[in-house]
Amino acid sequence: MSSSGLRPVIGLGRLLGLTFALIAPASSVFLTYSTAYRTAGTGIVLGYAAGAMMNLLVMLSYAEVGSRYPEAGGDYALAARSLGRSAGSVYAVLFFIKGLAIPALLALSTATYARQAWPHLPTGLGAAAALLLWMLLGSRDIRTSSAVVSIMVTVECAVFLLFLVTALSHLHQPASVLIRPQTASGPILSGSWMEAAVAALYGLNGPQASLYYSEESTTRPRQLGRVIWGSALATIGVELSMVIVATLALPTLHLDAGSLPLASLVTRNLSWPWARLLLLIGIVVALFDTGLSTLMSYSRIFFAIARDQQWPPLLNRWAGWISARGVPMGALSLLGLLNLAVLALSGVDMLVMLGGSLIIIIYAGVVAASLKSRWDRSPAPYRLPLWPLPPLMALAGLALLTVHLSHPTLIMTGLAVLLGLAWSLLAPTAG
Repeated sequence: MSSSGLRPVIGLGRLLGLTFALIAPASSVFLTYSTAYRTAGTGIVLGYAAGAMMNLLVMLSYAEVGSRYPEAGGDYALAARSLGRSAGSVYAVLFFIKGLAIPALLALSTATYARQAWPHLPTGLGAAAALLLWMLLGSRDIRTSSAVVSIMVTVECAVFLLFLVTALSHLHQPASVLIRPQTASGPILSGSWMEAAVAALYGLNGPQASLYYSEESTTRPRQLGRVIWGSALATIGVELSMVIVATLALPTLHLDAGSLPLASLVTRNLSWPWARLLLLIGIVVALFDTGLSTLMSYSRIFFAIARDQQWPPLLNRWAGWISARGVPMGALSLLGLLNLAVLALSGVDMLVMLGGSLIIIIYAGVVAASLKSRWDRSPAPYRLPLWPLPPLMALAGLALLTVHLSHPTLIMTGLAVLLGLAWSLLAPTAG
């Protein structure tokens, strides 16, 4: 057992299962497609391509700095160790906000897709039930939890393949819509598809999840860097192919508010009722798995922040509690209860865009950390190639995305950053 109370008991296979459960490439597309399409029409494909390029560049930085600081805090720890405690305080606030938004988003999405299979299921009740189940399963020891999520990742792979086959056999749109973005009302303005890249960044996020379990894994730091980079490549392959095929399979470019176009593709194109039900259940299982892994991962981040005494004393004591099974049970219960409260307050689209815009800020900090740590310290166990070109290109791309954020999203993001900066001045120093 490490001094933190987390136990290094899982190997590379379980670590990969936990990582891909958090990334959840197929369910991420089911989750973000509607929001991105309403923003950019068929420009969603260009938006995802831009997000994919950005994700690759950023994950190279994660791979290098993460191999230097393989800690449960993940993104937070990289900023705190490389850029200083004040940067860590800013990240503590950003992850507190993300911790309120992302599990609730996944619970709502899981319940929304579940309604496609069981129309009488109340969305709010379904979302709350999902959160409570995640808390229960996440409270098990890491070996048990990782086995559960790994099994559900296999289900998601089957969903991905079945969806691709279904969509490819029912294509309706010409290939030209992929490079000339349009909606049902006509072409969209050049460059307006860029905001779809924000939703894409949210959907592609997660290869760094291996860091959240690094203190519970026997995987070596250099290998962690390779896991991050390889996971990013695999994720992009799955998600970009799904977005392209789904867009070509849309029967119409018109999308009603609140509709789920990918679920409609399934119910419209599968002629056997049992096949439709089976695929919808698979989608729900995949989203459920993502939510479970997300709650587990964020509990590790919250625990690491509390371990550094970055929050008020009461929260530090609560989130710092480790159960007898070696699980950060205090942080897990805190996250679950907070997200139960958030469920009634927010919609899916707002949470997707808020989550994506905060990722831009978090990514920028990690890229800056990769530049600073290379200049200040000896080589990391994993070294990104062509340095410093990838981090510099990543910063330029993230700046371009920020410029294209909608005003409400930009305001919410700016307020979150200002709150983080204010807390960095007020946060207690380490004792």
